[in-house]
Amino acid sequence: MLILLFLVLARASSYDTFLMPPGCHCKRPGAINDQECNQFDCDCTCDLTAGVCDINCCCDEECGDHSFIECLDSGSPPPTNILCTETLSRLETANLKYPYRVANSPRDQLHNLICIEQDNSAVKGVYLEDQGYPRASQVFSPGSKLPKPATFHSYADTDNVSYGAYQQLGDSIATYSMSDQGLISSRGHLMLPSVGDGGYCIDANAARFGLNEDISCLRNIENLSTECHNKFNVERYAPSLVESEKGSTLRAEVHPSNNVVPAVWDANTLHCKNALKSLTYTVVYNRTKILDVLVEAESVDIGIETTELRQNFAINFVQADEEDSLERRQRSGNPGYIVGLPTLGATSPDTNETISHVIPQEAGFMVMDTGIGGQCSNSPTKRSIVGFAKDLFVGCTQPMTRQELKEFCTSNQHPLLLEQKIGEDTFVYPKWLETNQDYLGIFGNADPLDVNQWIKIESPMNEPVFAVKSRSWLDSENKCVGMPTKLRIEILWTHVGNVENPQAKILSAKQSYDDGHILHHKLMPNEKQPYPFTTSVAWTYATPKSNIVKSPPPTLIFSVPHDVFYPFLMNSRMDGSYF
Repeated sequence: MLILLFLVLARASSYDTFLMPPGCHCKRPGAINDQECNQFDCDCTCDLTAGVCDINCCCDEECGDHSFIECLDSGSPPPTNILCTETLSRLETANLKYPYRVANSPRDQLHNLICIEQDNSAVKGVYLEDQGYPRASQVFSPGSKLPKPATFHSYADTDNVSYGAYQQLGDSIATYSMSDQGLISSRGHLMLPSVGDGGYCIDANAARFGLNEDISCLRNIENLSTECHNKFNVERYAPSLVESEKGSTLRAEVHPSNNVVPAVWDANTLHCKNALKSLTYTVVYNRTKILDVLVEAESVDIGIETTELRQNFAINFVQADEEDSLERRQRSGNPGYIVGLPTLGATSPDTNETISHVIPQEAGFMVMDTGIGGQCSNSPTKRSIVGFAKDLFVGCTQPMTRQELKEFCTSNQHPLLLEQKIGEDTFVYPKWLETNQDYLGIFGNADPLDVNQWIKIESPMNEPVFAVKSRSWLDSENKCVGMPTKLRIEILWTHVGNVENPQAKILSAKQSYDDGHILHHKLMPNEKQPYPFTTSVAWTYATPKSNIVKSPPPTLIFSVPHDVFYPFLMNSRMDGSYF
């Protein structure tokens, strides 16, 4: 049963013509302006942090004259291969052996004086066709011709080879313990759990230098009395020292905050007190060396009846001199999105005037979380981040008795519900189904100071044609009907730009509520029954067409009589030419 509520990305003129993202170069002959150029090349795709030098990104202007031993891929088109021969009289013959070489290589530079290359091709590249911004309500409607489902691309991990004593992007971080006598001993690497099958935590994973991460996973509990000090003790994640430079004896201290306390088992109350719920590392560095590490943690008391606990782990790398930067924000691509990085989300300023900027959400576009032990959470900070081009399905349950379900179904002012006035009606939905975001970034480097680079999510609840579906409680059947229990988000994306260096962007999206989960109390009236609520995010790829870009033909600088080539005949209608 579908509730007639769709949040559609409106196609305002502000971004209908927004084609080329910042940081790219227009290649379209005769383009009116850069913003309306749909054929472009992009450089320095490794610059993922505005206002700060990105590690190993040699093209990042914020790095100044700092030199890295290894450079990341800047996203420029691949080098061209040259075939040439030193025998000028036989240029029509291709020498497939010597001196075949790669352009711009050190060897190529030595042969520049004797190898002559002339590019007289009119073709300047092959570029993907821009598809505009189709309305999400039309693209995802039942009768529309949907493009094929997205094929999600995998991308290789960063090469973790270390060079010299410098910390390189992706290096693991060695950790050490210090005894009361001042003795230092190795304890492995800085640990950052990953998510395994079923969403459970896997501890055999190391944090990587320069790579910010934020993960949420479930910790299975089999014997809380013995696992309290092991699985839920913050001390296992908080070493005394970390390696400042690779292979050196320099150490950086780890400073736990005041809320980092060890977990203890209380045999009287059968509770694990101060069980680790979330942990965040903040690593301060100066491009190649770790200076300081701060550990912040949040704990909770859990009873012996608990079978699972959701834990959150994060690591953030902060440059020591970043306070000198006027602007610092994390990008999810430059300019095109990188698959898996957070989808950019933002809210609108609280003003009635025409806005020129948005307020970005630091973590990106977020939806509901599974909560502690799978129970729905009302906390606005416990949310799931939507990764670009990554399908997501999140569910939680809310236990209620028969009377609690009835109040939940019939009340307009309830602690678990949100409401919005629409004319004379009121639309009511559970708090955990709220997205609380108004905009999506078109590209991964969308600038929050320019609203044209964002897609606004407008709710039709303010339109006169919107109709609120009424909720009702069927007393004889112990059933609630008409209450939203599902949130669906559908996003259309594609690639644009040069086919050799494509850039991912968002075209449109839609989000809708429905009451697909039946709220039917089947237990005894005073028994709590868990009721499911879900949120899904589905990505669909729109396959683009490609166009060959050619230079315009040269114009004649003077005219000649039509019989100037007599006795040869040239037909100006181009239907034949004779010599």
